Amino acid sequence: MPDRVKETVFNILGAHYGCPGELPALHVADLFAGSGSIGLEALSRGVSTCCFFERDRTALEALRQNLASLGLVKDIRVHTGDAWSQAPMELHDASVSLAFVDPPYQDSLDASREGPVRCFLERIVKVSPPGALVVLHHATSVEYELEAEEGWRIKDHRIIGTNAVTIFEL
Repeated sequence: MPDRVKETVFNILGAHYGCPGELPALHVADLFAGSGSIGLEALSRGVSTCCFFERDRTALEALRQNLASLGLVKDIRVHTGDAWSQAPMELHDASVSLAFVDPPYQDSLDASREGPVRCFLERIVKVSPPGALVVLHHATSVEYELEAEEGWRIKDHRIIGTNAVTIFEL
């Protein structure tokens, strides 16, 4: 996620939680973490814990190096493997109330009910606490329209340059 998009997302979240520039002591997940920049930013703004999900070995090494260089070992979990399948149980077990979803570009292009993002939202709606947020980074050409029975509502949607962010709230 580019820095400009990240800055916008954290400004939106700070306003949502009533603490501009900061975040409350939440349990957070950074799915498709890459180097971990989104989760690390959340930690620097005050969240309690962060679960990182990444399957690419090179990205995992960068993530672990970033965590080590910042001295972050407490209340951090790094999961290897597929976030689409592993994250729902972890989100429930850790009482995650804010999830950052920055999937591979191809995965974010499918906004259908059978697509990976909608299937993920459907799986985690049952294990997420009331008021939970999911921040999805995706292509500007794709719009996620949810139906009432899915449980989530779109709280915010922004287009920032060539990027889009949709924030879902339970």
